[in-house]
Amino acid sequence: MDELGPVLALVALFVLVLILMAWGWRRRGRSQECLPAPSSASLDELGEESAIGPLEAIYVSTVLAQQPLERVVAHSLGQRSAAQVAVGSAGTWHIVREGVQALTIPADSVDEVTAGPGIAGKFIGGDGILILRWRLGDQLLDTGLRLARREDHDLLLSRKEHP
Repeated sequence: MDELGPVLALVALFVLVLILMAWGWRRRGRSQECLPAPSSASLDELGEESAIGPLEAIYVSTVLAQQPLERVVAHSLGQRSAAQVAVGSAGTWHIVREGVQALTIPADSVDEVTAGPGIAGKFIGGDGILILRWRLGDQLLDTGLRLARREDHDLLLSRKEHP
């Protein structure tokens, strides 16, 4: 009976932490409701042919630009998933994410394509995460992708010189 008190206290603390995490996640989502919903139109619907891809990748997350730990919760942009990435002939990026709505980033919204050691949801060091900086409404965002093959990573990274 003497061990029951500490065990119950530990269980209560664990439940409290889970409740606070859920509250924080919902609060962040409400604070980001002002972000417009991104397009999910396919390259065909936009009248573009696929210049690159589809390539296998992991969609790591989308964060506020230059804030690699500030995950964007709105519109499921912070949800990690398997993905296929394609780049259209005009430079539009189309990311088909498993289990959530596809993400289409128009060429004129892309500011920069770089690589970095990580982003919220995955840190691997070196330059293993492809980071796509783009604009959604007035907000500048960074989207992280982990390509299945290094050759694909390098190919997409080269898009910064050839939009």
